[in-house]
Amino acid sequence: MNDAAAGSPQDEIIVTAQKREQRLLDVPQSVSVLSAETLTAVHAERFADYFTRLPSANIVEEQGGQTRLILRGINTGGVGATVATYVDETPYGSATALANGSILTPDIDPFDLQRVEVLRGPQGTLYGANSLGGLVKYVSIAPETDAVHYAAESGIESVEHGNIGWSGRAAVNLPLGDTAAVRASGFYRRDPGYIDDPRLGSNINDGKTYGGRISVLVRPTPELTLRGTAVLQNLNSNGTNTIDVDAVTLQPVLGRYEHSRTVAEPNNVKYRIYNGTADYDFGAVNLISSTSWGTLDQSQIQDATGLYGALLTETFGQPLGAPLDQKVRQRRFTEEVRLASSGKRRLEWTVGGFYTRERNLLAQSLDAVDADTGAPVADLAGLARTRIGSRYREIAGFANATLHISRQFDLTVGGRYSHNSQTTIQQTSGPLGGDSSIDGKSRDNVFTYAVAPSFKPNDHTTFYLRIARGYRPGGPNALPPLNPDNADVPRQFGADTTTNYEAGVKAELIDRLLSVELTGFYIDWKDIQLYTSVNGFGVNTNGGKARSKGIELTSTLTPLPGLSLSANGSYVDARLTQDASPLVGGVDGDRLPYNPRWSGTLSADYARPLSTTVDGTIGVSWRITGARRSAFDPLLGQYRLGAFSQVDAHAGVTIDRFRIDAFARNLTDSRGITNVGTLGSAPNGALAAALVRPRSYGLTVGVRY
Repeated sequence: MNDAAAGSPQDEIIVTAQKREQRLLDVPQSVSVLSAETLTAVHAERFADYFTRLPSANIVEEQGGQTRLILRGINTGGVGATVATYVDETPYGSATALANGSILTPDIDPFDLQRVEVLRGPQGTLYGANSLGGLVKYVSIAPETDAVHYAAESGIESVEHGNIGWSGRAAVNLPLGDTAAVRASGFYRRDPGYIDDPRLGSNINDGKTYGGRISVLVRPTPELTLRGTAVLQNLNSNGTNTIDVDAVTLQPVLGRYEHSRTVAEPNNVKYRIYNGTADYDFGAVNLISSTSWGTLDQSQIQDATGLYGALLTETFGQPLGAPLDQKVRQRRFTEEVRLASSGKRRLEWTVGGFYTRERNLLAQSLDAVDADTGAPVADLAGLARTRIGSRYREIAGFANATLHISRQFDLTVGGRYSHNSQTTIQQTSGPLGGDSSIDGKSRDNVFTYAVAPSFKPNDHTTFYLRIARGYRPGGPNALPPLNPDNADVPRQFGADTTTNYEAGVKAELIDRLLSVELTGFYIDWKDIQLYTSVNGFGVNTNGGKARSKGIELTSTLTPLPGLSLSANGSYVDARLTQDASPLVGGVDGDRLPYNPRWSGTLSADYARPLSTTVDGTIGVSWRITGARRSAFDPLLGQYRLGAFSQVDAHAGVTIDRFRIDAFARNLTDSRGITNVGTLGSAPNGALAAALVRPRSYGLTVGVRY
């Protein structure tokens, strides 16, 4: 599979990376596009199925609903996200580092999407906070007034070493006259498990994901378009994708797909997104208003026996386990108004204002259970409770313009000024947590910018340079309740910033049978936000500098009708250039966590008519993820995680409107490690290590009209 390569060579790929529709070839920055056809071809259901196929893209995931996205190596394991996420016009997820925004990335089911756009490098000018490394933008299909359309599919998948999962999806588009339409979709997916636990049973990491989307479009006048959209998704995982490994060798200490836990570790996440967009065409300019309300609720239990079991056993004189019950609640309102020039002009511009307000709550309770049975112990609930309530407000103004200096030279410039303020109330209670209430405040003022000259010798080639800046807000710190004045823990942590220097070329060659995008980049990262533990309490801090440099390649060749050969790859060297805090670990020269130097995907897809009514398709892809380093750790240091590869394949037939497709993932049954926990993440001195999904086979049947 190749990003931005679905369809015939004559298809123009349109994106909204600069908040206006443009040809991908004309956008002076590195952008990948995963079309609906591409997502369908790879049977995409979650980030892990498609995100790592893109250049310099990686994920860290140990359980469904908890995924950290990494672009161009910008990651140190902090709590705030370094990749921003948009759903159409809605920025979704927390902008602060006080509500676990880095791992609560919305893993939206990609069914009934028009495309997924992935923008690499800082996007602070048009998209604001948390776009240090880039942006992921889900673009849904708008309702259409032309005709009734529908689509449906069902599938089944068997995972080796595990059980069977299944799914069902459906979508319908209904015109409501000539000026209105509604589109609705829904899905249910039963995710198979493959991790066993001697106490809890087999396939304990199975789960279910379900939800839907409804969108209404109305054009009361030819100039005015109104659209309202609601997205709902529940993601329920019954356990983690981790096995217990030796703390020295990283070899399994139990079975190949086995771990041992005192209690079950469910993780339930609810996504809710509501958006209303108005677009009025004045002729020379367009006025766009986007109003959004987003909520995220997480309820999770983690087995912290490896960290606290021995302490509780010694304190209370009986064998005890230590479940940690965590709840996260995010509520976010966003309003953006922008005015943009219309059509093709010598000067194309966008100017706008942005406001967001969010309320978050992070609540944790450390309890005690019987170490042998996992049953709750009377009078030992709530041994340590923490509640961190936070409020975040941001107001920003931005402008972006492209001057067509000549037929061949363009200059794109943009800037954004942002002001945010935050308040927190941290409360602790319980015999092991102490009783405390601590208030916190912070303010940030940040200016981000982008400058991108480009040269187009012809309609099929673009050379460009780009300098851009991104930021992540700081905030009031969480403080150790038993020692809030610890000199190692500042009461506030500051914003961190990245400055990206990029040069690239995009070209369509050989009568558009070959498309190539080659990019080189260098990123300076300053005042890095880091996360560490002080007296068993998680806190934020700033420290050190880092840089990331590399090369990205995307290419697609269509040598014969129906045959597509693709190659994506990247080399990314990301490392610290200054020592981090001793509390965190990491010194000058250490590689940034979970970033492979080398990664790439080779794929081949072939489609041809088998008869007048039957078309056949077949495809295969090979992904390689190079060796990486684990997270910084002051006690254990960084582990070297070996390279691994995955082979996927699919074959199917389309009969009129019906499609039958068989597929296989990870044909070689690779056991690549994607994440390694810290000391205490597993019992008896072992570590919890997350693995890629084992080999699986599936079949889907679908219809589209």
